[in-house]
Amino acid sequence: MKKSEIISVRVDANVKHKLEAESEMKSMTVNTLVGQIITKHVSWDRFAEDLGFVCLTKPFLRAILSHVPEKEMTNIAMTVCRGAMKDATIYMYGEMTMKTFIKSLDSWLTASHIPFRHIDDDNVDKYVIQHELGDAFSSYLITVINAVLNEFKFCTTHQDLTDQSVSFVIDKA
Repeated sequence: MKKSEIISVRVDANVKHKLEAESEMKSMTVNTLVGQIITKHVSWDRFAEDLGFVCLTKPFLRAILSHVPEKEMTNIAMTVCRGAMKDATIYMYGEMTMKTFIKSLDSWLTASHIPFRHIDDDNVDKYVIQHELGDAFSSYLITVINAVLNEFKFCTTHQDLTDQSVSFVIDKA
């Protein structure tokens, strides 16, 4: 179990009331909510702007991706996006390893509000990603992940791609 420490933060009364309302809506304590917000900040938000990440609505992204030919999407994923993912991982963790790549993938999915499950089971990492962004995004995502994994002589197996989700296994053995 990770050691936790206590900090005290002074916020505007209106901010406090909004935090209380959100924590009640999510059935969690304000402490848990604030802890999640701070964790997200230190693991992703503080790097996102430096790395060139922007927020887009799902309908906009889905529409853009539906107009990009598959061959072009694959080329972009294999070159530009693979490089960006590697750069992001090195910038955030100081090195590019399987462990840091998986941490940066988890951080990006979390920060992007893309629901996912990452099951770390001994020498296997299983992912189920519910993106709801269409077939093109499924293809893009698995291509980027495999492009990075190939540099470590790994690849995804047991792939299942739909227009709503991607699931796969990374065998670390």
